[in-house]
Amino acid sequence: MLKAIASKTFEGDFQGIPVLKYEAVLHKEVQKPGLGPLHTEFDGKGFGYTTMFLSSEIVKWNIETAEVVDRAPCFYSVGHLMIPGGDSKNPWGKYMVAYNKITKDRYLPTGPELTQSAQLYDISGDKIKLLLDFPTIGEPHYAVAMPAELVKPNSLKSFKLEENKHPYAALGEGKARVERDGNIVHVYMTTIRSHLAPDNIEGVFVGDEVYFHVTNLEQDWDVPHGFAVKGAQNAELLVMPGETVTLKWEPKQVGVFPFYCTDFCSALHQEMQGYIRISPKGADVPLKFGVGDKVATLPEGNGNNLTRK
Repeated sequence: MLKAIASKTFEGDFQGIPVLKYEAVLHKEVQKPGLGPLHTEFDGKGFGYTTMFLSSEIVKWNIETAEVVDRAPCFYSVGHLMIPGGDSKNPWGKYMVAYNKITKDRYLPTGPELTQSAQLYDISGDKIKLLLDFPTIGEPHYAVAMPAELVKPNSLKSFKLEENKHPYAALGEGKARVERDGNIVHVYMTTIRSHLAPDNIEGVFVGDEVYFHVTNLEQDWDVPHGFAVKGAQNAELLVMPGETVTLKWEPKQVGVFPFYCTDFCSALHQEMQGYIRISPKGADVPLKFGVGDKVATLPEGNGNNLTRK
């Protein structure tokens, strides 16, 4: 391609962009590879693998000679395939996965989404060997994989609470609170199996901007917590152990709105819920919050200092 560009071997242009002449950039063509070639990846050992959607097979071919050296039937219409690193400069060419599409008669039609078929192949030798045929959800249109040792050293299991410097973090249930600044309400919330703190809030008005700053107090790396409030029009939160994440909510109407954890964490997951009462704008409702029947109130004239009842 560089040589063709340098020699300006063009066959026209498209909207002012020069189009290279096909023959000038052609290495070789694989002859009669199959029907419906769709996706190609490489094993790093001099071979390419191309899915054939219509003839339901994967074809192995020599990059240098463009000769077909092996075929593996997939039995169903195969779309994409995946070789770990197969689209990179240095693939790990030991295994390959075929992602088959039209397999709807293969598995029971249960659940909200039909299960499709995927197939794992050994490509370490001269011949492609089928190792496993297994169900997968959806029809994958692309996938990548790499050795676990490349990911594991750079993965973070949990955030250390003592290192959480988030300006709105509540590093302990005793620091959970609600503060008002004009029409802005900050909820400093903690979450831990199996409750939210605070889990009852009132004194918030229609037209306020409410910021839920949720801190996950867990230090067990497999216990994320979620958070959502009914009526929020943006999203829900997924908060990793030791992390603080914020959700903005603007209440539009009077009422009592539930908030709750959206990520299953324990047998008492359903206990992780609470309520926020929204009053009419200008109503004489003091700001109150607490956990269960323990309520904290903002005394009049004392700013954000709290007393417990």
